[in-house]
Amino acid sequence: MDSTHYEICIVGAGIVGLSTAYFLAKSGLKVVVLDKDSIGSHASGFAYGGLSPLGEAGDPETILPVFDLAQLGMKKHLEFSSDIPELSGIDYDFRFRPAIDLVFNDEELTEAKQQIKWRQQVENYKVEFIDRKSALEIVPNLNNEIIGATYTEGVCDVEPYKLVLALTQSCEKLGVEILNKEITGIQIENHLATSASTKHEKIYFEKLVLCMGPWSGNISNWLGVNVPIRPLKGQILRLKSESVQLNASVGYLHNYAVTKPDGLIWAGTTEEDIGFEDSPTPYGRNSVLGSLTHMIQGLDEAELVYQTACLRPLSKDGKVILGPAPQTENVFLGTGAGRKGILLGPGIAKITADLVMNKQPEIDISAFSVARFS
Repeated sequence: MDSTHYEICIVGAGIVGLSTAYFLAKSGLKVVVLDKDSIGSHASGFAYGGLSPLGEAGDPETILPVFDLAQLGMKKHLEFSSDIPELSGIDYDFRFRPAIDLVFNDEELTEAKQQIKWRQQVENYKVEFIDRKSALEIVPNLNNEIIGATYTEGVCDVEPYKLVLALTQSCEKLGVEILNKEITGIQIENHLATSASTKHEKIYFEKLVLCMGPWSGNISNWLGVNVPIRPLKGQILRLKSESVQLNASVGYLHNYAVTKPDGLIWAGTTEEDIGFEDSPTPYGRNSVLGSLTHMIQGLDEAELVYQTACLRPLSKDGKVILGPAPQTENVFLGTGAGRKGILLGPGIAKITADLVMNKQPEIDISAFSVARFS
């Protein structure tokens, strides 16, 4: 086996790619991870890092596949929280902390109580409705116009960039090669992908995993399979406040804020369908600040320390794309987690690793097949 031949080639060094490499390398396989940019330089390194499987809104019967995947992601995160820091030597700030989702009117109250009913049936979480007084006792700086909130215990967060670094270090200690190379094409013979081309060489492999985030659209050209993924831009602010401490993750609609272990309030996010433009903008800053000050009072003196922007992979129907690629026998896809990449990433990776090793996935993934877009 020459130096450019691997058992497994993974394209994409975000949380899905690195987690997949970790699981496969733990099983003794020779793995290479290729990425055209540095590790964690896109969504996986600039996310909020909230881990809340109960964040799926809607009727439980209709969201069940996604909820099962979210639960699997949480299960793997709990395993990571003990294994990865020990192997890598990097503490990525995994922690349990409660979440408070604000309710401002009777219509929102009705919806919140419907959601609470089924969430209370999920093991390992405490979910209840609390009134305004109780919510303000937990986070005194909440907007006092709320009528109450959904209170959840059992949810967590991480610092995403540190997690990516820890996964990288863990993978390398397990023998994974992580290379800064851009794939320009894939060679297929008799329904088998045999190699991937870069500008200067070919990488040969036995099996191929494609988890390229917003750039997964390239797969359509390489494999002749419709992979309808587009970038969804999101911006996050980090603020320093001497007077406001958010000991719970505060959420309203699609917005959130919490004080992280670095002492800064992290607040987000935007949802911008504007292509591959990923620079922080005044619009993003103003949008997030507007949402934040609607949820939280007392931030007039807060200092904006950092503003980030990233592109998240969003599929045509908003659901994950996961499983074998049609028309090939040794190619596997894992993308389309949208705003939930950090939560879902390890679950997507575990399923992908199982498929690569010819094992039965832990959950039913039929709803995630890319064939649904054919």
